[in-house]
Amino acid sequence: MSGHFNGGLSKQQDHELGHAEKHPPSSKLKNPLAGIPYDKLMSDVEQFAKDKEMTHILPLLRKGALVAQNPSAFESMPELEPDERKVLREEITHKWRQPFSLYATIATCSIGAAVQGWDQTGSNGANLSFPEEFGINTTSTRDTFLVGLVNAAPYIAAAFLGCWISDPLNFHFGRRGTIFFSAIFCLVSVIGAAFTRNWYELFVTRVILGIGMGSKASQPRCIQRRTLQPDGNQSINRWEGFMDSETYHMSEYALLRRNKIKIK
Repeated sequence: MSGHFNGGLSKQQDHELGHAEKHPPSSKLKNPLAGIPYDKLMSDVEQFAKDKEMTHILPLLRKGALVAQNPSAFESMPELEPDERKVLREEITHKWRQPFSLYATIATCSIGAAVQGWDQTGSNGANLSFPEEFGINTTSTRDTFLVGLVNAAPYIAAAFLGCWISDPLNFHFGRRGTIFFSAIFCLVSVIGAAFTRNWYELFVTRVILGIGMGSKASQPRCIQRRTLQPDGNQSINRWEGFMDSETYHMSEYALLRRNKIKIK
């Protein structure tokens, strides 16, 4: 690439591009604690505990920082107790020997994925009847636009409102608080949609649904990533994706059967 066609790049840029092609970046992120001296690491942990009002578990945080800095050397760390080394060892030798709380967390996150699948399917199902119910089922430009607007309302709201409030919600209330906030919006909106009498009331309820969907879209997955070990239990982690896709497909099939639509 650098020898024949450089697309107008300078020699320096061309050289850097060729170097990048020969030496692609590692797909594994560098450990942010690697190389920090022991005294500096312990000082940072102590400051973190003070800032977050977690000084009551400071010894545990110190051990966690040491293991996080060099996970493969936990067997030789004098700071760890024998039973703590055993637990860390079994994360490698017995990947499925996990506490019930871990499986409960993954199952709960999977339910969150299933709920979103049902919300999307409920919107799709309403598309079969609300245009006629609200008198916007003609082929005119206005009615076609209104049907599309109502149909896209959750995703418009998620893109322009829900996703943007996710970060401040996380900052003030944490991930669980953000999920609780979004769950209220998702619950209230679908109940309200059942009582709508015109297209703009349905549009408003779907905007509320979109705010809930957008604000929590990535939260269950983030909790999963921080709960599971990076090199293990990925089959457990894939359960959420399975639940999301299978719930969507099953609910779509039930919707088609209910409306007696043949599947070709």
